[in-house]
Amino acid sequence: MVTNKQRNLPPWQVRNNHFGIYVHYPYCFQKCDYCDFYSEGIGKDPAKNEHDLFDAFIKEILDKKQLFTDLKHKTCDTIFFGGGTPSKASVQSIERILGTIRKEFQLESEIEISIEVNPEDLDRNLLLDYASIGINRVNIGVQTTKENGLNFLGRHYDKEKYKSLPEVLSNSPIPRVGIDLMYGIPGVSLEDFYLDLNTFLSINLPHLSLYSLTLEKGTQYSRNVKDSKKAPPKEEEQIKILSELPSFLASYGYEWYEVSNYSKPGLESQHNLKYWTYEPYLGVGPGAHGFLDGKRYGNPRNTNLYLREPTKVKWENADPNSELALTLFRLFSPFLYKEFIETYLSPKYQAEYLKRIKEWEKRGLCTIQNSVFQWKKEALLSLDDLILELISEA
Repeated sequence: MVTNKQRNLPPWQVRNNHFGIYVHYPYCFQKCDYCDFYSEGIGKDPAKNEHDLFDAFIKEILDKKQLFTDLKHKTCDTIFFGGGTPSKASVQSIERILGTIRKEFQLESEIEISIEVNPEDLDRNLLLDYASIGINRVNIGVQTTKENGLNFLGRHYDKEKYKSLPEVLSNSPIPRVGIDLMYGIPGVSLEDFYLDLNTFLSINLPHLSLYSLTLEKGTQYSRNVKDSKKAPPKEEEQIKILSELPSFLASYGYEWYEVSNYSKPGLESQHNLKYWTYEPYLGVGPGAHGFLDGKRYGNPRNTNLYLREPTKVKWENADPNSELALTLFRLFSPFLYKEFIETYLSPKYQAEYLKRIKEWEKRGLCTIQNSVFQWKKEALLSLDDLILELISEA
């Protein structure tokens, strides 16, 4: 497996002088049955309230800037448009909010600007438009190319768009392209998953997010499984694939840097790394979450309510003593564990974390060298239980 040390890049470390911005666009073609993110299916037409929604985004950004005055001393180095399906929004609306962000904040010269795109929206002209307004990273929510699998998930299927994906992505004017694939979908075989994966490996994409289908509380899929209307995820197959992927993808030059994420060296999602390395980020839009000045907030999961009061949020103090376990320790690439622990945890919990980590090393689950922590592959299948060991200390 390729690691940060083998490719001569430093391990992840504490960075408090930067922040990211996440913009949540709530609309999509149709709400997927398994999705627990806040979203609303509105069909193929553009949202009628798109202009009002982006006005609210801008109002919220300006409000948060006034509320968190420390942001003027930090540099924004990532912007991420997620959803929902932000590729349903017009390029002009996205350009407008990028203009506000560029005007109001200090930006890193090599800022990462990402957007999620669904296959039904994707073509070369859209990518050219995105490149022209400064977007330099796109992630395509493929999930599977099999029609029966997409129908099972409640996703829209456009045969020609899915068929054209490899050609469009291999000729993308934006070099940093990633995809999401899902495994363990009933009706989609292990062989089908690897056929999809090999198709995208053949075009040498920089980033792969490979997720197992899960039952999320409150989703249509979880209700259907409970009512025996649909089969649950194929767990045995998921365990097999999860265990195989690190070695399989290493042979193609991919680094395994988080449980479900792989990239070519140096091409990780810098924005998503903020969530795992406890960096601050400004969340904008209905259903968005933010983490600023040691506080977490969540916006209402209702677009109409958000439009009426885009600056109304619920705040709570962050709890790093437990949160650090749930975020940082999902990384499979190396990080300066003592630096994180000493920066964020109280003395009592510093001692508890260090004691537990030493036990993991003795059990052969991780390596520790020069204050750098890295999980071994042996920890993968028990990772949730290991993380709970830290949380129980907190």
